[in-house]
Amino acid sequence: MSGSNAVLDSNIVIYLTKKQVDGSFLSRYATLYVSVVAYMEVLGYNFRDPLEQQATENFLQQVGIIHTDFIVADHVIAYRKLRKVKLPDAITLATARRLNADLVTVNEQDFRGLDPLVRLVVPPLIET
Repeated sequence: MSGSNAVLDSNIVIYLTKKQVDGSFLSRYATLYVSVVAYMEVLGYNFRDPLEQQATENFLQQVGIIHTDFIVADHVIAYRKLRKVKLPDAITLATARRLNADLVTVNEQDFRGLDPLVRLVVPPLIET
């Protein structure tokens, strides 16, 4: 399941706004999304730098926020029965499946082997 859309894991949003990942690859996608849970994870961080917080908020204003529905919930339940997976990660993966979208993350190991219908995209980190 490789789509022209992408769901962003919370970690990739953080890496993008901190300029630790080159976001140019995102231009291949028609639409970018985050699950409402990833949105809460990212903005729930206690930012020490107001400019970083503003950059993160600006970025999130440009993506679609997807709420959880029963289709997503059913996928989450199946993933968590398959193996131990954190609830936010399961929701993010299920959101990508629901939208027929790629899942962009820097933590491939959190998702590997859970759903063969979702393509994982792991961009390289920028060396600092």
